[in-house]
Formats: sequence, structure tokens, C-alpha cells
Amino acid sequence: MKHAPRLYNCALCHSQTLICSRCDRGQIYCGASCAITARTKSCREAERRYQRTPGGRMRHAARQRRYRLRQKEKVTDQGSTSTTSNALLSSVKNKTKEDVMTLHDGKRYCCFCKQKTLAWYRQGFLRYYNRHANRNFPYLRPP
Repeated sequence: MKHAPRLYNCALCHSQTLICSRCDRGQIYCGASCAITARTKSCREAERRYQRTPGGRMRHAARQRRYRLRQKEKVTDQGSTSTTSNALLSSVKNKTKEDVMTLHDGKRYCCFCKQKTLAWYRQGFLRYYNRHANRNFPYLRPP
């Protein structure tokens, strides 16, 4: 049975994303780049929360002590010999994010596997019902 693809907005960049039922595992991000960015942000926030605890503060202080001891062993640098004329960065033209759901033929494609999808789509998650789930638990079956 073919299910309709799911249309959702990425939780990080808010771009519309279309995902087929084969690839759909409850994703909330449009791809790996947004997922990695969100994961990094989440880990940093967890580290920040941990460092506010007493144990985290003690470990952070110990790590800083070790770092300062390592810095004492290093020799200072000699400095640069050349001078820079201008430290401004060159401007870069931003690329627009193209619509990855539709290609030149106007049909809809999954943003993950690039396979054609049905013309209509759903906005919620699929919910599977397993009617044989209670087979091994007779006390859960109705009399």
C-alpha cells in the first residue's frame, strides 16, 4: 500500500520539505546539514547546563588548571614579519535555496531519496495499528 508523502517545515531553517513514506522516520529537519547543526547546538546547551552544576564546575576548573600548565611550557611566538595591506573580506553573493521538491517536469519528489511521490500529500505522521499486538498477552484481550 502506497502512502502519501508528508509535507512539513524544517524545524531549523523552516524550509518546506517533502518526504515519502519509505524515508519517513519522524524527521523534523530537511536534511543532514540541519540535523547536524541542531545536534551540535543541543550538545553545546547540554554542556553549558552541566558546567553550572557543582561537579561540572569542579571538572571545568581542573581542566583549566591543566590547560594553564600546558601554556606555561610553550614558547612565545616570534610575531609576523609581513604587514597586511587591507584586512577586509571580499563579499560573496548568497545563493538562493532552490525548490528541491519539484524538478523541471513539475512532479513532486522526495527530498531524501529523490523518488517520485504521489501528487497529494499528508501533513501528519503515519500511525500504524497492529491488531496482533496483544496475541501473547491473554489478560489484555477482551472476554
